[in-house]
Amino acid sequence: MGTPILFSPENVRNVLVKLPSVAALLPDPALEGEPSDAFPGVLRKTQREVYRWIANTHYQHLADAVLHLERVHAAGCTFGSLLSTRDREQFVSLTAEVLVADDFLRRGYDVQTVQRSDQVSPDLLVVVDGMDVAVEVYSPRELLAVNAWVKEVSDLLNYTDVKASYASSVQTKLEQQIPPDRTPFDPWAHAKMLDETGGAVLAHITRDVEDALAGLRSFAETYRHDGTPLLTTVELDDVEEAPDAGPLRQGTIGYPGFSGYSPAGVFRRTVERSQRKARRRQTEGVPASARILVVYLMGTQIAEDLTHPAHLSQAEQALDDIDPRDYDLDAIAFVVRALPEGLAAILAVADDTTLTTDQVKAIVG
Repeated sequence: MGTPILFSPENVRNVLVKLPSVAALLPDPALEGEPSDAFPGVLRKTQREVYRWIANTHYQHLADAVLHLERVHAAGCTFGSLLSTRDREQFVSLTAEVLVADDFLRRGYDVQTVQRSDQVSPDLLVVVDGMDVAVEVYSPRELLAVNAWVKEVSDLLNYTDVKASYASSVQTKLEQQIPPDRTPFDPWAHAKMLDETGGAVLAHITRDVEDALAGLRSFAETYRHDGTPLLTTVELDDVEEAPDAGPLRQGTIGYPGFSGYSPAGVFRRTVERSQRKARRRQTEGVPASARILVVYLMGTQIAEDLTHPAHLSQAEQALDDIDPRDYDLDAIAFVVRALPEGLAAILAVADDTTLTTDQVKAIVG
């Protein structure tokens, strides 16, 4: 477990007043987790992942997210351990299902979540033009170690339970080599490096940050990720004792993403992983007239790149030999979330025997 989320029970209660369906499924915020050491009686701390959303609605994208959360639950949908999980990756996967279900509801379709069991089953059952459509939602994520690193460092600096306010900055990047290394770069190299070194470096950073904040001292240090060219620099400025009502903190995080890569090339790997998912034939777990695999691309870090025509035309080639019927599916749709419109399928393969092309477009945008 990483750094627990610090939250104000009063603020969360005010948010939940507007989310009655969600509130009915959660314990009283005043009983959630345990009291803060630095802000007793004012703040508490929890590992419950849904608090990343409901305790941070001062960010507009999370204020919007909790409305999606309420709409799907108000419609009678449930998503396994979504509201109780302490596992970040599980929460991210389940929230992808929430956003897809919410978009189907927005389009005017009836949506049911399929009860989870030991048997294979889809995530959603959607009624389209009087026809039951079984939908499995797959949320592939690249660079998992990079994502985990960013979240863990962010949590440390946002939620550390010390009575201090401050500004923070974290930069993780490759050390510049002279002369520059001309070797073609592996797009997943950063993730591999962080997977091997992140835990040890984070432990070192945690000790130093907590020590500096306990003494209300500014701080700047660069950490080498052993055996790699990665360096992480951490800075704390404007450090002062926080008011009793809670800390005032702001910060920036820079981190390595893909480098020297082809979005279409990365998409090919996503397609291969989606095929493995399709082979599990999870949509066959319920009676349905049609079956769709929705591949939610927003966790891949290539979604925005693929919307550009140059990359999109190359990515299309990765689907040339894909036939959804090989997996007993009627369509496989690769979707992005394009607010305010919702889901948009930037690429899809479909068999129009059961679903017409217009129906597929209507379902997945």
